[in-house]
Amino acid sequence: MEGGPLSSKALGGVFVAEIGELKRDFLMQLVSTNGLTVEKCDVVDEFGDRTGRTVPRGTKLGPDEYFLVVHVWIRDKDGEYLIQQRAPHLQFDPGIWATTVGYVRAGEDSVFAALREISEELGIHLTPGHLQQLGRCRMQSRIEDLWLAEVSRNSTATPTLGAEVTDWKWVSKLELEQMVTRGDFFPYSYLGILLE
Repeated sequence: MEGGPLSSKALGGVFVAEIGELKRDFLMQLVSTNGLTVEKCDVVDEFGDRTGRTVPRGTKLGPDEYFLVVHVWIRDKDGEYLIQQRAPHLQFDPGIWATTVGYVRAGEDSVFAALREISEELGIHLTPGHLQQLGRCRMQSRIEDLWLAEVSRNSTATPTLGAEVTDWKWVSKLELEQMVTRGDFFPYSYLGILLE
């Protein structure tokens, strides 16, 4: 297969991952720790470049080492945002409303991780062409890539909930700001810039 062990292409508006021979099983880089499945992630430097180290998610990193994380905002043509409610069984921020967020797995790039997270959490399949990078933040041991997907509700499938999500809804900027004020929505540090 051309393009390496994992290549992707868009077919009829749907992102399709084609898996050839996986010399490095990087589509699902998972390890078992005490019976729990943990994602493996590439360690990146302050610029988001891979250092050559791959570790289980949650590993304590050294100075100037980071995990790459994606935040994906989905906005329709009317300026409303698709948000999701985190499942009550999650360790961090259970039950709070948020955008789609996830760690970039070993071997993935930020775009592929953003598309995978949207698919896993909301059952929506987008193409790389839907995504626009809004910026990059550095937070503690994470480099966070911020993505915006502009969609038409008519051409986007109705979300189906993944294991980490209990509900979803479309909200206006004003509704989102009110949810943050009430403490119902996760207070991302960059939210004010996004909603300008």
